[in-house]
Amino acid sequence: MRCPRCGSENCQIIPVTETKTKYRGCCGWALWIFLAVITCGLILLIPLLTNKKTKSTTRVTAVCTDCGKKWYL
Repeated sequence: MRCPRCGSENCQIIPVTETKTKYRGCCGWALWIFLAVITCGLILLIPLLTNKKTKSTTRVTAVCTDCGKKWYL
């Protein structure tokens, strides 16, 4: 593998994991609380306890050890 900037062959391949957590907004909370109060059901309270959505992706990054350029494979 060659560096696109300097042409060196001294490159390392590094896996990088990116994690994003998305929380429910105020309207989502208000809707679930309203439905829970009206029906008083345990089934409607479960989404309140599990309101996070976590998404992780792994990208492979190459780094040139001579010039420091990073690029994705």
